[in-house]
Amino acid sequence: MKKRSINWYKVRVILISFFIFSSFVLIVGRMFQLQVLKKEQLYKLAARQQMSQIPLVPKRGTIYDRNMNELAVSIEVDSIYAESKKVVDVERAVLEISTVFQSDAKELREKLKSQKSFEWIQRKVSPKEAEAVKSLRLSGIHFLRENKRFYPQSHLAAHVIGFVGLDSKGLEGIEFQYDVLLNGSQNVLTTEKDAMGRGIMTAGGPREKDEQYRNIILTIDKQVQHVAETELSHAVQKTGAKGGMVIVMDPMTGKILALTSYPLFNPNQFIQYRPKSWRNRAISDVFEPGSMFKAFLAAAVFEEKIVRPNDSFYCENGSYTVYDRTIRDTSKHGYLTFQQVIKVSSNIGAAKAAEKMGKDRFYRYLCNFGFGEKTGIGLPGEAKGIFQHPRYWAPVTLNTIAFGQGVAVTGIQMATAFSAIVNGGTLMKPHVIGKITNEKEVEIQSFKPEPVRRVISEETSRAVMALLRGTTEKGGTGEQAVPQGYEVGGKTGTAQKADSILGGYSEDKFMSGFLGFAPAEEPKMVVLVVIDEPQGSTYGGVVAAPVFRTIVEKVLPYLSVLPKGTMIVKNESDPFIKREVAWTSPVIDGVKVGKGTEQVVMPDLAGLSMRSALSRIEGKGLIIKVSGNGRLVEQVPRAGSVIDKGEICYLKFESPS
Repeated sequence: MKKRSINWYKVRVILISFFIFSSFVLIVGRMFQLQVLKKEQLYKLAARQQMSQIPLVPKRGTIYDRNMNELAVSIEVDSIYAESKKVVDVERAVLEISTVFQSDAKELREKLKSQKSFEWIQRKVSPKEAEAVKSLRLSGIHFLRENKRFYPQSHLAAHVIGFVGLDSKGLEGIEFQYDVLLNGSQNVLTTEKDAMGRGIMTAGGPREKDEQYRNIILTIDKQVQHVAETELSHAVQKTGAKGGMVIVMDPMTGKILALTSYPLFNPNQFIQYRPKSWRNRAISDVFEPGSMFKAFLAAAVFEEKIVRPNDSFYCENGSYTVYDRTIRDTSKHGYLTFQQVIKVSSNIGAAKAAEKMGKDRFYRYLCNFGFGEKTGIGLPGEAKGIFQHPRYWAPVTLNTIAFGQGVAVTGIQMATAFSAIVNGGTLMKPHVIGKITNEKEVEIQSFKPEPVRRVISEETSRAVMALLRGTTEKGGTGEQAVPQGYEVGGKTGTAQKADSILGGYSEDKFMSGFLGFAPAEEPKMVVLVVIDEPQGSTYGGVVAAPVFRTIVEKVLPYLSVLPKGTMIVKNESDPFIKREVAWTSPVIDGVKVGKGTEQVVMPDLAGLSMRSALSRIEGKGLIIKVSGNGRLVEQVPRAGSVIDKGEICYLKFESPS
């Protein structure tokens, strides 16, 4: 049988046809993949290859005090960049620009020779520097408008507000904690590139995006903050202390009116200060509170009804041994009532009262007051203190905690817990944020007073407040805390600092404090003053109490709480107080306070800003009441008047229309 021959021509046609068809299918499939499935991805890749985007600093929201005074704002300033391939005379440009900015000529030369279409030369320059560079008329050197953070009040409330870096990212304080809210949408500058990745042109100016920043209104009051910072600075410098803190708080709402730490710093030049100066001591530093803690012991034993104000305690003539520890008083006492124990600040009397209380009950009350946990104030870096469970207490710990040794607290914990004693027994959550608004100033969130829990009864609150008023009476450790024309209450504290190197307690390093409320009948403010390592006298009643007194004398009139004996007449057509009709010196414990025999001349403050006016009148022994904002338009008494120290001075300010 004859074999059939293979038609190779036909086979080749079939194979070639199959190959062409397969190639066509692959090409169509690849086209579908690239043009349909990966379209968006490839568009983005092409844009990255063809265009370059340089992020610019976005506008941030404004931070205000509670009266809408600006504390942090964004302003437009010039930034300088170079299209290096268009720079004709590199050496001249290097010489001229490095002279203006006192910058590194070598680094600048490398930038100008890079042949890139965009190189930052200097960002956020001053108007004077920008004008100096513009006048040089250098080819290839251009300017962009960027946003720069500016703090118009300088160091005022810097530890609360914080600051931002060059990229407008918050680094400390409110600026850090609420960075996402404050930062608006970022603008970008777009440049085109050729196939080799080299810049070929600048594609217009910055591309604008919808602003979405938020503004923050704090509970901080600029005037109260100014007084707190000024008095703290004076006290630290006068005593040669290492530092300090002051907190002014509304006990009824938990609003922080002032919060400051020393040393101060200017956030406009934060890089010029040591990082430890940025630290908000009032919330991040822990310290042993000393005898200020006796106020919480009193609240606990009164609430449990195991001690009454007139119960007696034998104070061992100044020396009391508990296990291997000897507790001492600064003065020798025999029998003292509990009221006297608090008034003269007897450590031995407090230790014996704590023994009656027992460690478990005392620990429970201190926990309810918020010790050992963060307050949730809403600022970064808050510490929770050091407060161990009773199972870890040494045999003498109950006795020592009674007078504030063996426990570490923060300033904000102390002010918050003390406010619970003053406001009727409710622990309020402290807060520094009042409201948040959008870029159109429309309110989007408001922060209301937030009760945490009831700690003591109103009856106990009144009893402890009466006890603390006794501390400021004649013979009490807080005598020097009494302001002219007001009744107040509070507790002094002097605590040895722990020696981290040798162990135990230092013999010459102390924390001196005063924790008080004013006025006594209807408290408007709780004030904590702590001075770290004062030199010379270290007693809280000598170092910190006078700071409390001065703050209260200046702030209460501003809050419309006038000294006793003051009678005021108002002009019905003008709410500003026109004249003082009468003054009678109030009597506290049989001693007249108020105006003395010294006289001063009222300075001329016309046209001054509020800060300048307050600075000029400060130290003259006058009680200052302020109305309005802006520049001074009226003062009572008038300039040149001879007046007695202790009189009230009324200052009216108005913003220019």
